[in-house]
Amino acid sequence: MALLPSFLQSNAANVIIDQGSGDGRPIAIRSTGTKPPRSIEPECYYQDGYVYIIGGSSVTSISATVTRLSDNAQWSDSSSSNTLQIAVSTDADTYSLDFTLSDGSSYYGEYTL
Repeated sequence: MALLPSFLQSNAANVIIDQGSGDGRPIAIRSTGTKPPRSIEPECYYQDGYVYIIGGSSVTSISATVTRLSDNAQWSDSSSSNTLQIAVSTDADTYSLDFTLSDGSSYYGEYTL
């Protein structure tokens, strides 16, 4: 029973990663500060009403906010692992993505639906 939480967390990360190999829309990101020397840039994409952020194996948490630019509506969430899935609006518009990783690096990106 003690292994169950680790198994479930591991499988949840695999589900999120597997969804990226479909028709997800990549989100180009850029660092908003200095990155630690060995940090690996995370992968971000939008698919079917969700924004996904996948960090490297050294990432232990992610905190993110998606903002719809036309009216500043926001969706935020955080994760205590190297993956994050945020449910967001599916309305046609332009959205910004801001997030911070456990190593202190911050990123910004935009996508349009």
